[in-house]
Amino acid sequence: MMGIAAAAAFAAAGPEAHVDGVVAEVLANVAKIKAVKPDAKPMAFWDFDGTILKGDITEGLEEDGRQKFAGLMEETIKAGLSPVYSGEKGWLQYRDVDYPRMNAIGRWLAWPYNAQVYEGVEERAIVRFCEAKVESVYRKWYFASSMAIWRALEKAGVENYVVSASPEVYVKSTAKSLGVSPSRVRAIRVEVEGGRMTTKVVHPVPYGEGKVENVRMLLLSRPNGVAVAGFGNSYSTDGAFLRYIVSQPLPGGAKGFALMINGGKEKPGFEGLFRRVDQAVVVGE
Repeated sequence: MMGIAAAAAFAAAGPEAHVDGVVAEVLANVAKIKAVKPDAKPMAFWDFDGTILKGDITEGLEEDGRQKFAGLMEETIKAGLSPVYSGEKGWLQYRDVDYPRMNAIGRWLAWPYNAQVYEGVEERAIVRFCEAKVESVYRKWYFASSMAIWRALEKAGVENYVVSASPEVYVKSTAKSLGVSPSRVRAIRVEVEGGRMTTKVVHPVPYGEGKVENVRMLLLSRPNGVAVAGFGNSYSTDGAFLRYIVSQPLPGGAKGFALMINGGKEKPGFEGLFRRVDQAVVVGE
């Protein structure tokens, strides 16, 4: 749960005006569902980077040409947690040479690679390191409005899940700060053997249509699970799973709700599907 200092920061920052309306719309649909299917388990699905966290937990955040915080890729490399890259020199090799080269080929290659650079390292060691960074840095950069919606839905009985295209060892390290079990987090994973990371990527990778498949898998894993809401910030990475949520028939004539945060102008194929809002305030302000 959120500590006293973080809770005070949250209260001081305050959510933006759209929060109450978003929560009311989602819960109105939950009420319709429960009226005809009392055993339904309402579920909401969230992207993480740019949706809950301002910035990117893998890449960090820059504003006005200044780094606000480093991403966990930089932090873990400089801390000696990758056998592939080491220290400042290794970080620059990754940032300036290897990753751009793979990203130019395709995200399908580059994004899973972010989880593959820890081959042979104890998974728990990476998670412990990342959890400490979440507590000291990243949770201060959560959007106040996203957290207000998240907490209101949880309080009302809606289960929140994260589906992210960052490495899972990073994102599941945020579970404590979000007040949920790490089992509620799906992100880019590699197989773990004997407690140690491998390079074997677990499919489907939660990017684009792969996020849709991960949402379906989570729904199937939860008896009577119903997708009532989705939250994202990018038409390219989140548009597919948000469209899936709003297009599924729900009990009681309810309709899935989707919120696009800071996504800008609607992209072709998504016109009128999502509610769009801008968010700027973070809990640490």
